[in-house]
Amino acid sequence: MSAKQTVRDRPPRVLVVEDDPAIAKMLRFSLRAAGFDVAAVTAGAEALNILKEQGATDAVVLDIGLPDGLGKAIIDRLRQTNELDRPVWVVISALDRDEAAGRYGPLGSHFLGKPFDPWDLIRMLEKLLEARRERNGASPADTPKGRTP
Repeated sequence: MSAKQTVRDRPPRVLVVEDDPAIAKMLRFSLRAAGFDVAAVTAGAEALNILKEQGATDAVVLDIGLPDGLGKAIIDRLRQTNELDRPVWVVISALDRDEAAGRYGPLGSHFLGKPFDPWDLIRMLEKLLEARRERNGASPADTPKGRTP
């Protein structure tokens, strides 16, 4: 589905890529409570397979330091996606931003260091998704929104 198309009855889909089970569980719970449709995977290869499907997700929450080393490959894949179909993404890491960027290269402008408040992530995702909808020409009335805490 193209990002120009809007689906009134569908909450935004978020792909969580996190290898720590406790953090993944917290993210699934928090994002679902805020009205997002959440899929979670623990490995970069799983995430890359999902991202091959056009329109499979609206947003990605990515732990850049995945044990399989594919965090950077996921960012590269996101950057190669057609802009209209490109999911927004937030990088999370136990490293601080400078250390993570030094290790993995440019991360994008949306970064949260662990530990973080899940509501900060939710607000960030809502702002990013709204900006994407506006950039792609969707009217606010045609776009699904999560519940803001």
